Amino acid sequence: MNTIDNIKERFHELQSGSNNRLKPYEQNAFEAFNRMGIPTQKHEEWKYTRIGSIFNNEFVFKPVSTAVTSKDVDSIRLPGNQQANELFFVNGIYSAELSTIRSKELVVQSLQEASANEFSNIVSKHLGHSSRYAKDGIHALNSAFVHEGIFIHLAQGKITEHPVYIYYITDAREANVLSQPRNLVHISERAEVEIAETHYTLGVSESFTN
Repeated sequence: MNTIDNIKERFHELQSGSNNRLKPYEQNAFEAFNRMGIPTQKHEEWKYTRIGSIFNNEFVFKPVSTAVTSKDVDSIRLPGNQQANELFFVNGIYSAELSTIRSKELVVQSLQEASANEFSNIVSKHLGHSSRYAKDGIHALNSAFVHEGIFIHLAQGKITEHPVYIYYITDAREANVLSQPRNLVHISERAEVEIAETHYTLGVSESFTN
C-alpha cells in the first residue's frame, strides 16, 4: 500500500468512528486534497520545492507511538524546562503522558473537545484562517485531520510566568513516518505568553512533517 492509500485509509477509519463537530470541515478539506493532490512545480508557491517524490516512499500514518518515553526525550529538552509548560507531540499526535502543564491559567485540550464546549465560538471563528493564503493539496491534507490537533488558549488579560515549550518528536526507529501536527493557539487581548517550538527525530528511517 502506498502513502496516499495509507492516508485515505486512515482518514476513512477516523471519520467512520468520529462524532466530532469538525467532521464537515475535515471532509471538505479531504475533498480538496483529492482534487488538488500533492503540489508540483506548477504551483507558484512550490516552484522551487518539489515534494512529489517524497510521497513515493511508503510512510506509516499512525497514532502516537507508546514506545517513546521521557528518557528518550530528556536530551532534547530546552533550557529552563523545569519552569516551563512542556507539550510533546509524537508523530504529530499530542502526548499527555509526556507533557507537563504548570500554568493553571493555560488551557490545553483537544480541538475536538474545544469545538464542543465553551470555546466552540473561538474555534469556529479562527480555525482554518491559513486556508485563505495556503490553497494547495498539502495544506488541505493537514486540515483533513485537524480534530487530532490541540487547542491552546490564554484568556484576556492573563499573563503566564511559565513559557510554553512545544516539542514535535518523530519516532522513525521502526518505519518511515508521516506526521501532521495541527494546533490552534488563541492568545486573547492583553494576554502574554512566550512560546518556543523544536523538532526532533528518533531513528534513521525516512520522515516527513506536514
